[in-house]
Amino acid sequence: MKRVNALPKVFLRFIQADARLYIYILLAFIIGGIFAALFAFGLPESALTELSLYVDDFFQNMHKSGTDSVLLFQDGLVMHIKSFGILLLLSVMVIGAPFIAVFAGLKGFMQGFTLFFMFRVYSFRAVLFFLAGMLPHGLILLPCYSVLFVTCLKFSKSLVRDRQNLKARLLHFALILGILFLVAVMATLIQAYVEPLFIRLIAGMYTA
Repeated sequence: MKRVNALPKVFLRFIQADARLYIYILLAFIIGGIFAALFAFGLPESALTELSLYVDDFFQNMHKSGTDSVLLFQDGLVMHIKSFGILLLLSVMVIGAPFIAVFAGLKGFMQGFTLFFMFRVYSFRAVLFFLAGMLPHGLILLPCYSVLFVTCLKFSKSLVRDRQNLKARLLHFALILGILFLVAVMATLIQAYVEPLFIRLIAGMYTA
């Protein structure tokens, strides 16, 4: 029990040790979200109508027959493999740190665009979609990717300062990435097999 109670303190110390990097990543994510809001609310009516038809079709299919969870899980898994692969490549580059921050901004843009687009089309009903279809897996993925971005930044910066014990550091870095990837897979399972159940319950609100 004491070990369980100590976990939040350990995690807090872990975050505080690299507080500046986490703030850096958070700012990149927020900036990406701001650009997403500008882009979503600046879409011309023709593009908005076309995207709305796609989303309407999604909700109609969810309301009638649900979704293919296996395919959804596979798509999510491929996305994470690509993301981790890109970050791994950037991490071993001496000049990779700025591009890691840009990648964090792109993640913020993608998540933000989905939310702001839904809000523009469905107004406050978008909040319900956020709670049912984005928040559950997001509560896992956001901390996971935050730690991932900071870990990659630290490793990339360390290559500039010191190249000693590179093999040991690389193994430690790969181990952390492996653990974080497993966390991302867990979030994908929730996204593929749990969230569709919630979305199907509310899909009728978006098809009327």
